[in-house]
Amino acid sequence: MLDFASLLVAIGFATAFLSVILFAAWKTSRRDGFLLTCAVGAVLIAVSVGFSTIDSFHPSSWALGIAFGLLLAGEANLYGSAAQFRLGLSPWRRIATATVVSGTLTLLPLLFGFSGIAYAVGFLASAVLLFLISHQFWEARQQAPMTTLTIAALYLLVGLSFLPRAVLVLLNDGIVVTGPPRNWAQDLSIMLVIGAIPALGALTMALSQIRTAQAHRREALTDPLTGLMNRRALFDAHEAEPPPSGAAILFDIDEFKTINDTHGHAMGDRVIALFAKALKHDLPANASAARIGGEEFALILPDTALDDALRHADAVRRRFIDLAAKEAGLPCTASAGLAASGANGISTDRMLADADRALYEAKRAGRNRVVVAPLQASSPAEIGSG
Repeated sequence: MLDFASLLVAIGFATAFLSVILFAAWKTSRRDGFLLTCAVGAVLIAVSVGFSTIDSFHPSSWALGIAFGLLLAGEANLYGSAAQFRLGLSPWRRIATATVVSGTLTLLPLLFGFSGIAYAVGFLASAVLLFLISHQFWEARQQAPMTTLTIAALYLLVGLSFLPRAVLVLLNDGIVVTGPPRNWAQDLSIMLVIGAIPALGALTMALSQIRTAQAHRREALTDPLTGLMNRRALFDAHEAEPPPSGAAILFDIDEFKTINDTHGHAMGDRVIALFAKALKHDLPANASAARIGGEEFALILPDTALDDALRHADAVRRRFIDLAAKEAGLPCTASAGLAASGANGISTDRMLADADRALYEAKRAGRNRVVVAPLQASSPAEIGSG
């Protein structure tokens, strides 16, 4: 009862409009290159549907071959797009490999006149490509769980619908057919595709919006020069009281204004980046490192004893001296103030305030040293200047 050509036209228009929408979305958000790859895939599928429509009216090997070649190339682009979304890598090698392998397996039987086998292999190749797309989104589920899992499920469902098409074309039509095979699996699969196209388009757009929002949040919480947390991110991450054995360290690059005035702001930025590099080296997995001012950095070390925190702070100070000498050719130093939360624990604000006072003492004592804030009222201890 279904008009096959009308169903194909519906798929063609749906994918064509979808490609326009995806291309427009990519134009407004160039960072999401997977949208462009997906748009190219949709265009190829739309054109392939046009040749399938021609083949339905005037069956011919050339129309069928072009239709399957473009369909598989389009699905390969969708596979590359999914991998690009997940991994952030160039998709073209995957696309080329998938297109060549699936296209060769499908078109070889057609060259020898076995159109039924070509249909069966083409349907199986489409199913495999759709399963690969589904797998990529399944692997990317941590990025946006509900959206990626729904996309993975839709691609899996459409891929499964191609399997009975492959079986029935051989069982019912044989190894040579004239025109597209017609059976319940063919109609069911096409109806699923018609329903899935707008859903997948909307979900892909939503995925792009989610990723953009996540990127904006990361940018709002990250220092662009060093890649470390900024002040806001640090305090957001440590709103609760730290464990009793926690420690906080504040670092300050000594005489930084002189570096800027003498060597220029570009060199000043390089020195800041080198300090961040020293700070990131051997950083414990549970530590939080942030740039909280121009040349001021903070380090929160949960579950760290005072002696271990002191050794870590001095190691950062010494490493920075070496990096600045080797990579920038400057005799740079840094001072640090360290505060521990003590047996009863104190808030991060209080711990950083104590570390700030210890940093002031380090500066006043001659710089290039680490000073530890006392837990009780007493003179601050220090290490460094050598």
